[in-house]
Amino acid sequence: MQTELIHPDILTPQLAARLEELKNCLEIKKKSQRYAPEGHLRISQTPGVRLPQFFHITNPKDFNGNYIAHTKKAFISKLAQKDYDARLIKILQAQIKSLEKYIECSNRKIEQLYARMNKIRQSLITPVTLTNAQYIEEWKHITWQGLPFNEDSNEYYTSNKERVRSKSEVIIADLLAREGIPYRYEFPFEFNDVTFHPDFLCLNLRTRQELIWEHFGMMDFPDYMERAIQKIRIYNENNYFIGKNLIITMETQFNHLNIHQLERLIETYLS
Repeated sequence: MQTELIHPDILTPQLAARLEELKNCLEIKKKSQRYAPEGHLRISQTPGVRLPQFFHITNPKDFNGNYIAHTKKAFISKLAQKDYDARLIKILQAQIKSLEKYIECSNRKIEQLYARMNKIRQSLITPVTLTNAQYIEEWKHITWQGLPFNEDSNEYYTSNKERVRSKSEVIIADLLAREGIPYRYEFPFEFNDVTFHPDFLCLNLRTRQELIWEHFGMMDFPDYMERAIQKIRIYNENNYFIGKNLIITMETQFNHLNIHQLERLIETYLS
């Protein structure tokens, strides 16, 4: 597969959300400073003395300040918070400035550079970030050998004319196809010299992340359930974890697949 030097820009939207958090926090802290008590807090801890001493500094030339009794804990806390917020405001302002500058010069400009070229020029260039169509074409341009089917097994086919092993796999495959999620059926993986054929290897086109989707359809049978648990354990040992890069769905004879839940899984992990 052709190497994509730079994945699509998913960082800028995250940084934009972070920027809004910082700006909101900055406004709150600036407002709180206007209502904070005058001066600053000095804390003195004498060796051998169990309790620290607190001093209120209001004159910049007075480095000692006035002693504050421990009974005025609320006032001491307000001074401490004011000092913290004052330092925090400087950090927030610096980060906001940096993020605004980065977002201004980023914001998908690498992708747009190629997208705005005419078709002839595009045909002569390999962009560092492939378009979704180019990436799908490269990702699907691979052959593999799945597991063989038993001669007496039922025949189930997806909307893409692929043969799968159950009605539930037909449902999953057709949902993936409907949502435009590229997948490979029973693509082989080598784990500790043992070949695994996960039901589906799915591609999150937005992030370029590959996720394994395993469907366990007979979880009310003890032997099958034990094999499923062992399989998940092997996935974990090889850095595949549920909610990160491993999707698990399960069924019993009385609890079947829920289409709406499958759609939510696809939206959450693959869109």
